[in-house]
Formats: sequence, structure tokens, C-alpha cells
Amino acid sequence: MIDSLDDALTYIKGLPKVDVKPGLSRVERMLVALGSPHRSYHSVHIGGSNGKGSVLALLRSVLSDSLRIGEYVSPPLIGFAGRIKVDGEMIPDEAVVRGIKKLRGTIEGLKGEGNGPTLFEVATGLASWYFAERGVDLVLMEVGLGGRYDATRPIGESVTSVVTSVDLEHRDILGDTVEEIAGEIAGIGTEGAPFVLGPSEGIPLAIFESECEDKGCEIVLTDEVTDVELRDFNWERSRFEINRSNIEGLVGETVELGLLGTYQERNLATALTALGELAGEGYPLTVPGVKKGLREVSWEGRFQLLRREPWLVVDGAHNPAAVSLLAKEIKRYGLLLSEDHRTTVVFSALKDKPVGEMLETLSPVTDRFIITEIDNPRAERLKKLGEAAERLSLDYQLEPSPKEAIELAINRSKRSGLILVTGSLYLVREAFIHGFAG
Repeated sequence: MIDSLDDALTYIKGLPKVDVKPGLSRVERMLVALGSPHRSYHSVHIGGSNGKGSVLALLRSVLSDSLRIGEYVSPPLIGFAGRIKVDGEMIPDEAVVRGIKKLRGTIEGLKGEGNGPTLFEVATGLASWYFAERGVDLVLMEVGLGGRYDATRPIGESVTSVVTSVDLEHRDILGDTVEEIAGEIAGIGTEGAPFVLGPSEGIPLAIFESECEDKGCEIVLTDEVTDVELRDFNWERSRFEINRSNIEGLVGETVELGLLGTYQERNLATALTALGELAGEGYPLTVPGVKKGLREVSWEGRFQLLRREPWLVVDGAHNPAAVSLLAKEIKRYGLLLSEDHRTTVVFSALKDKPVGEMLETLSPVTDRFIITEIDNPRAERLKKLGEAAERLSLDYQLEPSPKEAIELAINRSKRSGLILVTGSLYLVREAFIHGFAG
């Protein structure tokens, strides 16, 4: 029986998390059982290796001023309900219970056929049902893995697809080369809907061009449509000048961005391109509304300052490409601190990540590492992390508890020190769970 939130969450958590099987049959069966809620609203699918969450946050912050927005992200920073939101509010407990009760019969039926769904697939079905119940105008879907056979693929009538970047990630599932991975991500393209590609460095355009030729969708290249230029930044915000845009009236304007990190330049450009395409589809958009949304945007866990003196920053960089961008930010933001400040990185990662490469990338901008282990079945063991640090001759210390690792970094840092918690969003989550966010 599922009569409470605890019952529902226990049932959900008993589902496989990484038993990924090809095909959309499972999520489609669940959607039919729920009354096909996915057909009652429009959607924007956002795929790519890095930057999906930031682009989603930018779109949500701008569009929510005039539309009821549903959003679906994975993994959530805090709790199961954090992945499903409407108007910025998490799905309530009672809705989780009702939704899982509706889905249980279908889930058990699929299990009996030897085709049981994953937690992600069930969460996607639940989200679709909840969005329909709340009467959303537009859903922003962060694609899970790849795109072609991702469980989010059937959700909503897609009005625009967005790909932020393509890097080597999830190679055991998506492929061994950038081209193979791009081929899977390109699958989110929808017939007749604009397909926005972020800044093209590293993106094999021919793959997406072929996909769109087959589907009859238009590729919109951010490089050709939008140009933003960083003007200045501090610990509160960053400012960008808009030199080219498909949003009427925005060229020549300077916008303030509520997200830290100068690397947000590419995510901002991608989001603005997508917003311009949505405006072309009839969605309401004004220059004052765009500027207000960008100024007020928030996205927890991505180069986010939690406290000052010492300066504690969390960032969910979880692969070499993201860590490379992060290393540049450590150097840039370090210029805002005293010259004698020291940088401490609290690090952990999942076992499928190239830990040595990530640590090596961070080492030139880091004075010392405190290495810890995430409480997650997919986490890399502390001993293996330590061995990687030893091979690189890093100045490091092992601390099994993430909470104590962060406390150790704070206690050993001077007021001018910079502390960065990174390597996995699951480690960043620990900083929030244990109250380090102020």
C-alpha cells in the first residue's frame, strides 16, 4: 500500500537507478495509463553534456514572468521533489503520493514482463502527470542521458529543442566518440521545431544537420544569431553587452546576470537564442522582461557563493570539460581576493568519472585538496581517490565525511581564503544538507 510520502519514496527508491534499457516503451505505457497528460502542453527539451541546468534556469527566470512554467531536472540538488517544479515550487507531498498510486499498477505490470522501469522513467511519468494537473503553459525538460531514447523525449509538444554542448561523457551508454554521443543527443530534435545549438566549438555540426534534414527541422546556430560580451563581474553578478541577438530591441543593451561564473557567457548566449526562437513562435517577450529575468535568475549548486571570509563556493562540475571551465573561474575570481589568499578544493566524484584528469586540471589553481567520499552507491571509493591524488603528487588530505571535510577546509582557511566544493553535484548537495549555505 502507498498511503504516505514515506511509502511512495520507499517504493520509488526500490526501483533500479542505473539499469538503463533502450527504448521508450516503458515511459509511453505509463503515460497512457495516466491518460496521456504529455499531450496537454508544449515543451522545450534541453540536452547536452554541460550547461543544461543553467540554460533551463535562464529560460525559466525570463518566461515565468508571463507564463506558468513547469520544470524537470535531474539529478535534483535536494530531495526527490526537487526535480519537479511548477512556478518555482516543488511538487507537494500529497501529489507525489497520488501520482505514484496511479502509476503503481503499470509499474508492476512492466516488472512482471521483465521490462521494469527505472526511477528516472517513473519520475518522468509523474512529472508529466503533475504538469498537466497544474495546467502549465510550457515545460522546460532537462534531458537525462543522450536524447534519442531518453525518457523525457515524449513529454509535451516540443516547440524548440536546445543542445548546450557535446563532450565525452557517459561513454558506456552513449558511445566512445564525440560523434556517437552527438548522434544520441541530436535525437531530441523534433519535426518542424527550431533546433538551437549552443556555441559550436566541439559540436560536430554535420551530425545535427543530418538529423534535422531527416526531420525537417531548422538548425539555429547560436554563433550566428547571438553575440554577448563580458563587461565585468564581481561576487554579486556579472554584466554582458549584447552585440547581436534575434530578440527585437536587445542589441546594444547591457544585461546583468544573477549567476556567477564568467563561463555563463556561452549559456547566456544559448538561452537568448532559444528565447528569440520562442518569441518567433508567439511566446510573450519584452526587453525589460528579459533583463529582469536575467538579473533575478538563480541556480543552486553551480558556481554559487555560500559564505564569505573565507569564501566558500560550490560547483557541480562533474566531468573534464566542466572542471576545465571551473579552473579558469577559480583563477579569475581569485583576482577579486587578496594576493596572498590560498585556495582549497574539497573534492569527490562518481566512479565512472576520470578522476585523475579532473584533479590534474584543478591542480594548477589549487593550493591543497581535501578529498572525501560521497554517500552514494555510485561514488568512487576514498582509497581510489587518494591513489589518484598520490600519483599526481598533490598536497592532499583524506577525510571520509563530506561534512567534516568542508568544516576542515573552513577551519584551516584564513579569512581571505577561497574554498571550492566540487567534483559532483552529490557532493555539493552535502554542503546544503549540512547547513553550509549561510
